[in-house]
Formats: sequence, C-alpha cells, structure tokens
Amino acid sequence: LVQIKGLRYFVDVANGKPYDRAVHIGTNSTITSLNGSFHWNLRYNIDSGRMELCHSGETAVSFHPAKTVRYKSFQKMIIRSRSEKSFGPFLTGLRFCLYPKKTSKMIAVRDAC
Repeated sequence: LVQIKGLRYFVDVANGKPYDRAVHIGTNSTITSLNGSFHWNLRYNIDSGRMELCHSGETAVSFHPAKTVRYKSFQKMIIRSRSEKSFGPFLTGLRFCLYPKKTSKMIAVRDAC
C-alpha cells in the first residue's frame, strides 16, 4: 500500500503484472488485466477487518489496510501462483524482461508460447 494525500492505494511494486495500475483500497470493482485474460479485485472483509486481494473471485491474499506485514505472509499465494496454472497468469506463457543500462525503458516479452 502507498498513501498519497491521505488516501491509500494498492500498488504492485514488483513487475506490475498482472496488477497494472494503482487501485484505491475503497474500490470494489473487478479489474481486467492481461488483454482480458485475468480478473482481480480488492474487497474489505467486515468480519476479519482485512482487505482481500482476489483472483477471479477467490481470495489470493489478505492484509490489514493499516499495518505493515512480513514478506512470508505472501508465501502461500506465491507457491500457488507458481504451481497452479489456474491461479493467476504466471504459468500460462513465457515471459522475460530486459533492463538495458543507461535507459529508462524496459524491454519485455509476455506470452511468447
């Protein structure tokens, strides 16, 4: 989460895929990414008091919207994303990125298979 002018946003600070935009944590609409092949959303679970990041309606990971969490809390989601083809877009195609020196651009190839 990042906070800008008092508002909190979910932002993917890794490679930006499949979460390709900052989303206000109060937004509950489904977001379509990867040319329509991936659907995700944030939702607030009133019973637990946690935000849930959902992939196609299934909770992938949850977090408290005002607390810092340890990296290991994402371990279950990371394992599933690398072992279950239907859990996210990670096992559906070949992807790689090149970060050339002395440039502000990235060269990326996705779903080359």
